Amino acid sequence: MKKRLACWGMALLMLWGGQAMAQSAVVDNGSDPSSRLNMRDQPSKDAGSIGQFYTGTPVEIVSDAGGGWSQVTIGSGNNKLSGYMMTAYLSTDASSVTDATPNMEVVSPYGTQSIMVRSQPSNSYDAIAALAVGDSVRVIGTTGSYYYVMLGDQSVGCLSTSEVK
Repeated sequence: MKKRLACWGMALLMLWGGQAMAQSAVVDNGSDPSSRLNMRDQPSKDAGSIGQFYTGTPVEIVSDAGGGWSQVTIGSGNNKLSGYMMTAYLSTDASSVTDATPNMEVVSPYGTQSIMVRSQPSNSYDAIAALAVGDSVRVIGTTGSYYYVMLGDQSVGCLSTSEVK
């Protein structure tokens, strides 16, 4: 019985400890706020880039991945990104960071009145929202010919670079 209680106690402590590590932060590229920070698919400079994110992009630090890396998520709605960022470029004091994420206007190169926001950076992925031409959208990062944008419910979506100006 004591062993079983000890196991449950350890499990609860580990669960509580994992939740305690989660911490809000923002990307902080220091002296050049217009530069972008890579989110990687593994905690290594040699790992593939998921995207590059502007200073001021809100992130949630999930855990310390070791070696100067943090496991992070961006977004808290229906669609969010997960990966790794260098801890040195994350700040838990958002008030000390100049937000460099630009607001851009939705445009339609297709002659339509609305544009579909995709779950991933390709028009072959599911649409997660529709934005009207002329709407303002917060651009938080880039990947290839797509922008990562933050939607009103804090979901992260993708628009082609030709769909915003």
